[in-house]
Amino acid sequence: MEMGYYHEIFEKGVLTLNLKELISSQEGKILIAGILLFIAFLMIIVVVYIFSTDDANNLVAMSVTNFFFGRAAGISYGYTVEFSDRVIILMNMMIEFIMVMITYPLFIFSWNKSLNVKFLRHFFISVKKQKLKYKSFFQKYGVYGLFLFVWFPFWMTGPVIGSIIGFLIGIKHYTTMLIVLSGTSLAIVIWTYFLKELIILLNQISANAPYILLALFIGIALVVKVFKKGNS
Repeated sequence: MEMGYYHEIFEKGVLTLNLKELISSQEGKILIAGILLFIAFLMIIVVVYIFSTDDANNLVAMSVTNFFFGRAAGISYGYTVEFSDRVIILMNMMIEFIMVMITYPLFIFSWNKSLNVKFLRHFFISVKKQKLKYKSFFQKYGVYGLFLFVWFPFWMTGPVIGSIIGFLIGIKHYTTMLIVLSGTSLAIVIWTYFLKELIILLNQISANAPYILLALFIGIALVVKVFKKGNS
């Protein structure tokens, strides 16, 4: 489909999504699962607040850091506040799963003209451009290419963009979720243990190694965002 058609989808602000469609469709079930996972995330935060306000605040901050600056920054933040490997892995997985399982179905509903999500319009259009950019790659490697796209540990790729590209190249919804969520889980585990070893190494030079890495990843993420905005 041409970009003009894609823009047209978002110009027609028609809300035709109903409860029956939400419950019966695969994308609706994914959205519901994402919302339930988000509720579970909030419940974890509330429970942690009961025992430790500082830990709860740091969990929120780690999640926000991941959301805005990527998994490497989120994991680095976890090490600056001395979370365990298990907590860092599980909470970063949770926040990325939530992002995928909410954004992906919203995109599908927008694509099918069931819902007009204005605040995500520019993001969806940029994903369409990403799909065109990597068109030959996905045509050649299919689902394996999607897994690599999600797993490869850089900011230009990732689970949310990967899931939407999975839809655009015709992969079934549940298959896309399986590929994307397994790919991002592996990526988070690799990042966590890689950064742990890197911090141990850098601690020989400076005790502030986790903070230095956090600042570095946030800086790189900001540069990438500014660069992409300037070229959009």
